[in-house]
Amino acid sequence: MISARFRRKKVAVAGSICLGAALLAGVAVQNYEVSKKLSKLRADNEKTREQITQMFESLKQLSNLPLAYAETPEGLELVSAEYGLTKDDLDFMKRFRGPLLDLTTDFEKLSPIQVKELLRTRLLAEFEGDPRNLSLAETKRRALITFAMLRVNGSMPTYEVRNSVPNDFRNMLLGTSGNCSDFTLRMMMVAEVLGLKAILISANTPALPGHVFADVYDPEEDTAYMLDANFNVRITRKHTEGKGFFETLMAGGADEQDSFSGAAKITALPVYFRFVDPGEKGLYGTPLTASYINKIRSKREDTWRRWTSEDLDDLVDWWKRTPTHRPRTLAEMRTFLTAIPAEFNASSDDAERLRRAVHVELIESDRMTQATAK
Repeated sequence: MISARFRRKKVAVAGSICLGAALLAGVAVQNYEVSKKLSKLRADNEKTREQITQMFESLKQLSNLPLAYAETPEGLELVSAEYGLTKDDLDFMKRFRGPLLDLTTDFEKLSPIQVKELLRTRLLAEFEGDPRNLSLAETKRRALITFAMLRVNGSMPTYEVRNSVPNDFRNMLLGTSGNCSDFTLRMMMVAEVLGLKAILISANTPALPGHVFADVYDPEEDTAYMLDANFNVRITRKHTEGKGFFETLMAGGADEQDSFSGAAKITALPVYFRFVDPGEKGLYGTPLTASYINKIRSKREDTWRRWTSEDLDDLVDWWKRTPTHRPRTLAEMRTFLTAIPAEFNASSDDAERLRRAVHVELIESDRMTQATAK
């Protein structure tokens, strides 16, 4: 009896031991699984912390980097300030965008005189229609001239890399892309429409290694301007006694040029260049890109101040060495661009005086064109 009871007790104890062992094994397995999950959670948390740290570092860098908007083929994108515009500047630029004339107008049926009158009427109506335009300069007349420069820039918002200006009057006035020559010719046309005199200035000097802009004179206020419609830069010179900007500046000598450069009011208004596809020209040389020309905008004032004090001798030397780049009016440009209507001929005396002041002359073929225009 005792032996049987002992055996049953022994079996029970063994069963209890086995059950306990099984329970312990189960707990161990559970602990292992929990441990694995905890390890994974710790690894995930560590990865998340690293990502958050990297995000904070990126945000810290961005907080020290002013951002701006760039217009791309895909829409607006945030970029560093040197490559884009602030929202306020972009809104300012958009005020002046659009064609100078209604593109639905049957342009070919209008005479050049009709085109000039239509353009003048349109520009004056646009200027008068927005009171904000009066704040562009100190007087209403200067504000109108500044507005005209901004409208020329806004009418050609895309910079195009090319080697020449299309010899087509409609495109000269209404094309939507171009280089500094296109901007300048259009600026000169608009200037003459508004009763101003305009001379094309071609420069290839240390501060401006290849650029074209306009010397503009307003007889109504006896004020001369350097207008760069490509980069929206205006330099004003008051009371020039009937002389253009560069004629006055050249006549003053080096000391006067330095003095003027230091005190000159150089107005660099917001400007922005959209995406540009150089096409086949990108295969040759190094074409300008939208990123490059947007980046150099911040240097505009320094560049022009240095240019007006240091580069004028180089400018005259450039004119002497390359006769086809000497100062010219629209009428005189008809040697190369026959599509410029003969009605744009208001500035020949001014260009001739400037050339005499720096001792350069038109080549014979240009003189023949000038005589025909008169």
